[in-house]
Amino acid sequence: FFFFFKQKTAYEISACLVGSEMCIRDSLYIVQAKETPQKYLTETLSLKTQHQKLIHSIFLTNNQKYVVSGSQDRVVAYNREKDLSVDLVLQPQYQVKGVVGTSDSQYAVYGTDEPAIRILNIESKQEVLVEKINSTNEIIAITTSRDNKYIITAQKGGNIQVWSWNQSLNSLKLEYEIISQDYILSTSFTISQDNKYLVAAQEKDLKVWDLSTGSFLFEIKNAHAGRIFTVAISSDNTKIFTGSADGYINMWNMSRRYKVIAYYSQNDKAYSLALTSNNRYLIYIQGDYENSFLGIYDLSDQKQIQKEYFNINLFNLFLSRDNKHLVTSNQDNVITLYEPSLEQLKEDIQQTPDAVDNKYSLSA
Repeated sequence: FFFFFKQKTAYEISACLVGSEMCIRDSLYIVQAKETPQKYLTETLSLKTQHQKLIHSIFLTNNQKYVVSGSQDRVVAYNREKDLSVDLVLQPQYQVKGVVGTSDSQYAVYGTDEPAIRILNIESKQEVLVEKINSTNEIIAITTSRDNKYIITAQKGGNIQVWSWNQSLNSLKLEYEIISQDYILSTSFTISQDNKYLVAAQEKDLKVWDLSTGSFLFEIKNAHAGRIFTVAISSDNTKIFTGSADGYINMWNMSRRYKVIAYYSQNDKAYSLALTSNNRYLIYIQGDYENSFLGIYDLSDQKQIQKEYFNINLFNLFLSRDNKHLVTSNQDNVITLYEPSLEQLKEDIQQTPDAVDNKYSLSA
């Protein structure tokens, strides 16, 4: 069963929520999701990869030339201009714990369990920087800011480190470290498009910091009943989206720190999600241990417009910045590329964030 929950008043906030006095319980009504046969995405390429371990990271370079995937055993780059032919296979001595691309399309940045940050030039196929971290805890997540100024790592145990990257000097400098008061095994995070906020999900909690200063801004305790797998922030910094093992995808009002909408899929985990640049469409993966589906939710009209089922688990998705390409990977390490196939979706993507976001103005 699939249901949408829409807020009518306000959300019950935990007493530990920083900066908010709101403690009013939601009044929710339920709208059953309607199936639609129309497809908004068209599959263009699919490839069985060389990974021996499960793919945990995928991305498409901004110049759209390479698809890069990472698993514990290797980093692989595929040339999209040559039908995803393998262009690079890197098998480091240490386990790979996350791979992300830089906005200039030149580098793949990944963490290892030594622990260390490693930077690979995709075109030259050479590692250009290795920064070993003075810690006994391995890196479990890594990301970069859109201006390539910062590299952020999360370690097993919960500590988060923010590094400044000087490309001209080819060096990293630790700017600050966020020390976790609890031992945390799971961290997923993202950075706002304007590089202002660091948003992290640690276990069941949602936390936000000022990226440049490291100042803690707020926390939503027990944002989900299960571990949070994925997090995203809208381009206008007004909403945060979280997906969890509890089957919910939640949308949070960032300024008031309460839940606006929750999407629930019974017995399914929300593994991955992405938001289009106009903040209108949420693309997501949910599934159990045997089946999954790729869905698109129209945030403006508040309805699901696509749900495609697979008899295999999908785990990762990546949406290109121009919203023209979507990449997914599944439990058999098959990478698939999609493109929008409906003109309305392509046209809507060209709208400005304000043009669609006015429908989300909220009253107290």
